[in-house]
Amino acid sequence: MIGSVDDMKRDAYDELKQTLEEEELEVCEVMGELYVSNPRHLGLAGLPDRLRAVEEDLRIVEAGVAASEKKIAATEEKIAELNDQVSILKLAGPDYKRVRNPFLSVFKRDIMKETLKQSDRNFIAEGNVIAHSGDAAIDALLYDGEGRRQDWYVFEELYGLHPSDVRKITHGETIEVLNRHARVKANDPPEAEEFYRRFAVFLAAFKREDPVSNYLLYDHTNPTRAAYWCLLELQI
Repeated sequence: MIGSVDDMKRDAYDELKQTLEEEELEVCEVMGELYVSNPRHLGLAGLPDRLRAVEEDLRIVEAGVAASEKKIAATEEKIAELNDQVSILKLAGPDYKRVRNPFLSVFKRDIMKETLKQSDRNFIAEGNVIAHSGDAAIDALLYDGEGRRQDWYVFEELYGLHPSDVRKITHGETIEVLNRHARVKANDPPEAEEFYRRFAVFLAAFKREDPVSNYLLYDHTNPTRAAYWCLLELQI
């Protein structure tokens, strides 16, 4: 059954209204003519530029976060270095030096077969306890200041570096390598040749590094890092 004209007009109006709402369209009159437009989408014209601006702001924020994280990591590393230095200073008292001096003098006598000076004999006589392993950080201090030792070549034989160079080192793992070398040197086991060879490779690479750098943070191609792990895996 065909409805009345009014019903048909009303139905057509409803369908047109629904279509306009769904498609977000708008009918307007311009100079006496009807036009169908989409005013909401007009705002999308500048969207790419706004999106690029937001992305740039995001990159700036991310760069700031990365810089902050880097500063925090550097600060934490510096704090660790300062803590190590505080520990060294606490140990560097007169009592501990009386333990360390005999270690150097006994090594000089027993391993290097050097004729002892009176100062060496005094060190041995005064020391009621003689250390049996290396302590590069403290022993380096024995060659500095008033009453310092003069036989720096003994220190170099034990640790591979001059005392003044060791005093610049803040990296704990490097100090441990030097201490390990001193322990091996002091005991001089017959199977130590491979250790000495690897230590020489490590030392040659380390001398090219900044003494305060942490080469373990570099990638695996860094010669000092590679030599360190090669030396560390050797059980002796």
